[in-house]
Amino acid sequence: MNRNHTLTDGPLLPAIFRLAMPAVLSFLLQGTYNFVDTYFVGFLGAESLAGISTGSFILWMLFGLASLISIGVAAKVSRRVGEQNRQEANCTAARGVWYTLGTAIVLAVPFYFLLPTLYNFMQTSAQVTAAGTAYIVPLVIGLPIIFLNFTIVGIFNASGDTRTPLILKIIALSLNALLDPLFIFGLGPFPAFGIAGAAWATVISRIVFTILALRKMHRPDCPIHLQILDKLGLTWTEYFDVVRIGLPKALTGVLFSGIYMALTRVTAEFGTPNIAALRIGHIFEGLSFFTAAGFSIAASTLVGQNLGARQPQRAMRAAWMVGGIVFVYTALVGLAFRLFADNLAGVFSTDQSVIIAGASYLMILAWSQPFMGIEIVMEGGFSGAGNTLPPMIIQVPLTLLRYPVALALAFGTSLGVEGVWWAISGSSLFKGILMTFWFSRGRWRHTKV
Repeated sequence: MNRNHTLTDGPLLPAIFRLAMPAVLSFLLQGTYNFVDTYFVGFLGAESLAGISTGSFILWMLFGLASLISIGVAAKVSRRVGEQNRQEANCTAARGVWYTLGTAIVLAVPFYFLLPTLYNFMQTSAQVTAAGTAYIVPLVIGLPIIFLNFTIVGIFNASGDTRTPLILKIIALSLNALLDPLFIFGLGPFPAFGIAGAAWATVISRIVFTILALRKMHRPDCPIHLQILDKLGLTWTEYFDVVRIGLPKALTGVLFSGIYMALTRVTAEFGTPNIAALRIGHIFEGLSFFTAAGFSIAASTLVGQNLGARQPQRAMRAAWMVGGIVFVYTALVGLAFRLFADNLAGVFSTDQSVIIAGASYLMILAWSQPFMGIEIVMEGGFSGAGNTLPPMIIQVPLTLLRYPVALALAFGTSLGVEGVWWAISGSSLFKGILMTFWFSRGRWRHTKV
């Protein structure tokens, strides 16, 4: 029995863990990029730590835009694999690579000139703005590589191969960890780039990842084989169909980042240590987020392939099993936040004001972790079906509400900056509940891709 056949026939639990565990490790490694960068940048001071925090919000916006193509390509590849149409799956993947590069190049130039506007919106101090801009500019220059990374990983995952991206990310992360101190502090023959060095290390490691991944995908034994074709069949019709699937996720990602910039503007009123606390909270929330994202890959792949194999009930059952696993795990992470908040916050800073702010944020984030986890899994199920509109309908209004609720709680009550933390945590709780309810209705099973 071949690898892909086991996803549409046989016990589900082994298939879930075989798909999910490499994806979880891969996402955690992705989070380790942030951990490593934050660790070394932390030695440059609170302003640099706040700079990488604000830069990360813009980076999330770039990641959201990357899903414009990657989500649609992955959904189409998954469905074709489930239909046992391997040749069309290969062609869809090859066309997706070209769609990705073209889209990234078109978006990179205007985004570069948009950076000053984004920092003016956040109203950060001159020092934080300078640090954040220095960090994000190399990543904007490397936008085609970032976009291509997302699409390539999506193609591998959709084919049922979550192991290859894991191996390649281990290689890339090792290179990133090696280059960070060399580029940031100027060790040996390398010049000291400061905070920009962390970004250049990330771009170079992603270039290496892309080269190795494309070489793998040109091998005949790869689950998806990117053949050199005389006529790929690139069409505007297919491009816009891919965009149609990915657009809700992309818009949600961009909005998510924009709201965090607005929340940073509110947080800045309470001092730089609280901006640094946002970064600390996001790093540790990665324990929940990246694990849930890894399991959501299993949900997405199983849903897509089983719908392609005309087994909608098995697709539904797989998604609920994944959701249950993630809910329990993320609840335990939330408990750890409650018990060890001070210790966790102290990992990235010796500044007592940063530690206090970071611990406060973690204590409040703890309540939302299981609901954020189930939201991510259900979103993965919708994406696997190619039905990406319902998550957007839920996520957009609740994400938008974070800003007015944060203002009301921070300045209209005695909570102060903790009002911002509660606005973030509370919206995640409601998104998880509503996403689960909508998914349970099952209409996504009839989506055509």
